[in-house]
Amino acid sequence: MKIELAAARREHMQVRARERFGLEIGRIDRRALVRKVQTGDVRFARKLTNSRTVVVAEHAGREITFVYCGRSKCILTFLPDDARETAAWRESQGSRERR
Repeated sequence: MKIELAAARREHMQVRARERFGLEIGRIDRRALVRKVQTGDVRFARKLTNSRTVVVAEHAGREITFVYCGRSKCILTFLPDDARETAAWRESQGSRERR
């Protein structure tokens, strides 16, 4: 049962990455993104729950937003650029760039 759930989560994550960013995320890409989260090499991170964190990181030459699960150490889904979880942060970044 656990293997089926992990495969379903992985497939969901890959579909969302393709839909929202046009990226094909494979095992190497997943591991690289998880490593960035674990080392703190991210642009933005905000906890949603005890185990879920919204993360904005640089990948393939652009910023991507995703939900990371600290408990299972995996990416759950990718969020669109205009996700409300990062709206205030993106707005503050835009005002910094205008200065």
